[in-house]
Amino acid sequence: MNPKQPTAQAIAIIKNKIAKVGTNREIKRFIDEKTVVLNFEGKTVLPGLIDTHIHIADYGRCLMWLDLTPAKSIADLQELIKEKVKETLPGKWVIGQGWSETRFKEARMPTTEDLDAAAPDNPVILYREAAMLCAVNTKALQAAGVTDQTAVPQGGVIDKDPQTGKLTGVFRDTATTLIWQAVPEPTEGDLLNATVFACQKILHAGITSVVWLVISESELPIIKKLHAWGQLPFRVNVVVPEALLEKAAELKSGDETVLRVGGAFIVADGYLDSKEAALQKPYSDAPANCGKMLLTESELAASVKRSLSFGVQPVIHAMGDKAIDTTLKVIEQTPSKVRFRIEQAAVLNRALIERLKKQDITVSIQPKVISTEFTVWSADQRLGDRAKCLHPLKTLMDEGIVVAAGSDCPMEPLSPLLGIQELVQRESYPQQRLSADEAIRLYTLNAAYCSGEEGIKGSIEEGKLADLTVLAEDPSSVTPSRIRDIVVDFVILNGRVVVIT
Repeated sequence: MNPKQPTAQAIAIIKNKIAKVGTNREIKRFIDEKTVVLNFEGKTVLPGLIDTHIHIADYGRCLMWLDLTPAKSIADLQELIKEKVKETLPGKWVIGQGWSETRFKEARMPTTEDLDAAAPDNPVILYREAAMLCAVNTKALQAAGVTDQTAVPQGGVIDKDPQTGKLTGVFRDTATTLIWQAVPEPTEGDLLNATVFACQKILHAGITSVVWLVISESELPIIKKLHAWGQLPFRVNVVVPEALLEKAAELKSGDETVLRVGGAFIVADGYLDSKEAALQKPYSDAPANCGKMLLTESELAASVKRSLSFGVQPVIHAMGDKAIDTTLKVIEQTPSKVRFRIEQAAVLNRALIERLKKQDITVSIQPKVISTEFTVWSADQRLGDRAKCLHPLKTLMDEGIVVAAGSDCPMEPLSPLLGIQELVQRESYPQQRLSADEAIRLYTLNAAYCSGEEGIKGSIEEGKLADLTVLAEDPSSVTPSRIRDIVVDFVILNGRVVVIT
């Protein structure tokens, strides 16, 4: 990822820094009897991979849940639930994730009746593998106090039988919160242990740095304890909701390359999947709906100013073209030495792209979310002609705009290699596909630039931190459909081997 030296044979590391990158002959002069020599025999060494958008505590929660990805039918789903129920006390919740009707031989979503048959005495909530959608049983409906008369929250959908009007058990988008609010919180000890497990899974995926997007205040003591106990196995840049900036100040550590509070999350509009991303013109399939700005321009400007007063990066979620326009107006009027970041900048046009070019702004995206927009939420139908400018990543990069990538785990799968594959194989508007090298850049140098750390990581260059991800194969030399299956063989963090698979 160093344009001045795109490839090399060998690397010398002294302590925790890269001392030399070059040929085998050039590196041999660094070797003496005290040197540890690792011969990777032609494997591919990348800069340590960086995930710019991950909810680690939530990922830990999900690892406590029932994994439904093996289910190939409703019957398989029921068997997995029955096995879980055997080890669960009556009345205790069964939570699962990972089903998809596209894999079921019945080609339909599970119903309340299906789940009642598998778990008559336990409330059950099962999340789909992609998108904000869940299926629940009768006990869950009763625990949440939801009936066929319950009002549907804005931006949500409650599925009902078209003949009887009865609930099918499927809840979509914001309606999922009607059930989730009834699920009891795990104990702090359980959540702490689950987060430790999540951290290890992240490290084994080849990730050496993360941007941890905090959702609730309860995550802050977990981060503090994990750091104090030496249980943060990678570099962490914490981004908190603007309202938590004072509380987050307690996380400051002596070494900001290990743990830092780097950003404030500001939400300008909603999401495309719930038709709440703010658009200049109505949704093509909903002529009366232009989405919704969650902040006025003056409110957004005040939030940005407050974030900058704490010396942190404003991380602004702005998905629709109206929200992006408003965000750019604020940025254009706010002089700052801190780099701005727009999260998910999805619905773009030529004028907005030109304005992005003029500012030192990075665009952070989640590749699996892009494919979900088209395959699950029918972006072409919702946006019409505007869909061709939905996440135009190749155009952005060709225009010199820095694009970085993350997973949005646990809402989407963790794997950065899957993200790279999604970017290379993009099926909707394939003219926006990236090369493997371009896609890797989103998880390395561009990701480091996104948080203002390109001087210390993101590429294999002399003087940078010795964080490396070693792959069994080169993503640019395998069939694109195989990229996600490449094995992470080694992870080197701070000059030390921390993972060997």
